[in-house]
Amino acid sequence: MEKRERSRWRPRLPFLLAGVLGLLLILFSLFREMGVIGTWKLYKTHRQILTENATLREENQRLQKEVEKLRTNASYIEEIARKELGLVHEKENVIVLEPKKENPPATPARKGPARR
Repeated sequence: MEKRERSRWRPRLPFLLAGVLGLLLILFSLFREMGVIGTWKLYKTHRQILTENATLREENQRLQKEVEKLRTNASYIEEIARKELGLVHEKENVIVLEPKKENPPATPARKGPARR
């Protein structure tokens, strides 16, 4: 009986070994550091970095244009000083108004049955 079982598995042994070896190769190609999953993660990171790089390039160009305006355009400097620092020109008069005191907002009425 043992001879029959051995003879039954013996012809299948090369296929079984090839299947196990193939399974191991698939697992290694998927889950190793540079496998399919690792490569996919690197690809996603690469796309994210390219997008961030493009955004930073646009911001850099905008800032370079603003620096150029600040170096050459006196009216732009005056406009920025008025907006950000609240500066006034020599011949301008400033009128300061007190903030208007408003009544506190009324509490909204509750909907539904009244509880006490």
